[in-house]
Amino acid sequence: MTDVVLNHLPGILMIAIFLVMMFLMYMRKISALLALPAMAFLFSIVGIVRYGDFWSLLSLLLTPREFLSLQLSAAGFFALLIILAILGKKGILKGFYLFLSAVVALALAGFFNYDALCKILVGGSLGKLFACFELTTILNEIGHKGMLRLSDAYTTALFGGMLAMLVKEKKIAETFIKYAAELAGDRPFFVAFAMMLVTAVLFTALGGLGAIIMVGTIILPIMISLGLPPVVAAGVMLIGVCAGGSFNPANWVLYNKTLNVEVADIQRFSLFVVVLYMITGAIFIFWGTRGRRATNFWAVVDAVAPRKKINPWAMLTPLVPILLIYRLSVFAELAISLQGRFARLDRALDAFAAFANFWDAYIGAWPFIPAFIAGLAYGVLTTWERGNVRILTKAMIEGAESVMPAVLLMLGIGMLLATFSNQAIQDEITPLIAPLIPRTRFAYVVGFSIAAPLALYRGPLNVWGLGFGLAGLLKETTLLPGVLVMGAFISTGAVQGVCDPTNTHNVWIANYLGLDVTRMSLRILPFIWIMVVVALAGSVLLFGF
Repeated sequence: MTDVVLNHLPGILMIAIFLVMMFLMYMRKISALLALPAMAFLFSIVGIVRYGDFWSLLSLLLTPREFLSLQLSAAGFFALLIILAILGKKGILKGFYLFLSAVVALALAGFFNYDALCKILVGGSLGKLFACFELTTILNEIGHKGMLRLSDAYTTALFGGMLAMLVKEKKIAETFIKYAAELAGDRPFFVAFAMMLVTAVLFTALGGLGAIIMVGTIILPIMISLGLPPVVAAGVMLIGVCAGGSFNPANWVLYNKTLNVEVADIQRFSLFVVVLYMITGAIFIFWGTRGRRATNFWAVVDAVAPRKKINPWAMLTPLVPILLIYRLSVFAELAISLQGRFARLDRALDAFAAFANFWDAYIGAWPFIPAFIAGLAYGVLTTWERGNVRILTKAMIEGAESVMPAVLLMLGIGMLLATFSNQAIQDEITPLIAPLIPRTRFAYVVGFSIAAPLALYRGPLNVWGLGFGLAGLLKETTLLPGVLVMGAFISTGAVQGVCDPTNTHNVWIANYLGLDVTRMSLRILPFIWIMVVVALAGSVLLFGF
């Protein structure tokens, strides 16, 4: 047993670091912005540094007595540093005396190990010993290249934030919501469903707490005016936000770059998940609107109307990047698979497949950043007015600022992915987690379904906490194909997006409606959990196992 522990000690320490960081994030003692790069750095120290080679070289250079003396001196020096830190924190020793004590201790350690230090410094041995710390690998591969690893993702996020801010500045969201409410009338179910659908469309481009507040202050009063319980209004908005987020191109690029999943596969599964969100939302609304009657609905709709009329074409602004990025060949493949089943539709299916190929070759399938730039240009042109250049400049600056927390988080995610890509790290941790990875379809669906609550409270399945680190590890160690890892994390991500009480948007919505955020989340959780099970089953059916 002892030999097994010693052989796997680096891997055990890495798992312990992971659990400690998860606990600290759960207790809100450290943010994900700091936890992810710290974990990447600690993993590197544990798994990449060649301690065995270091001690072997020292033992060859020194006599047993010199080797033991050097070890004891090093241990004593570091113990003294800890004691000095405690004394300094308590105010017993001041800064100068702390520094002087450390210098004297270091000088004494050098004096007692004079012969050993001379042997190390002579003959080029110092360079060999220093190389064992792998500083070049840690600083260059983990630090520098790791931070640049998701450059496409966070650059796309910057342009996505700019588009979201333009939509906000131009009052496009308010117009969209008012039209939808008027079309749905004063029937509680249809208005609530329309509000969810509109929220989903808006959040294919919008993002961040500011956008949540902007949309929430409009649609929540409309639903409350229909007599809907506050928890139902909250659930409708949360489901709509997460459905739109699943179809937000800025999120697609993150999965594409972290897991190397084809964009077409991400789009296909995202579309499937959006349909599940809509079905789940409809069931949730039906559960909450039974026997409800409208009250002051029309007064509320008139109150949220934008002050100036917006060009109806401008409301397509959030959809422009999606249309340009989308690959119609995803649907063309489906159309081809249906040929022969419906004889009368064969010609139509052939025509659609031909048009899809034409679209992908000449019109659509744009890269992410040009598509967002096109969305910005479209939004400016369809809402042209005096001072548009100033408004666009403001939207670009404030939009970039709004996504900066996500950008900083992606820097840490990139470092963590670079760490897990290192072969030494993989060799240490793969044997320990391999037995926990599902090997069958049933185990995949049941395992991730049971584990879905681990997406809450910044847990290991939370993609904006430690999740992408775990996802990268699963992908890099080839324990699961990238598409199945994506399917698992998008599916379980629904629990985090809709039901996590630590989300700032959950807290704001609960406070706005006078609800307890934890109780609100627990009321919605059963509906979302069932949806997660269906989504995981769909992942297996779409991508195989």
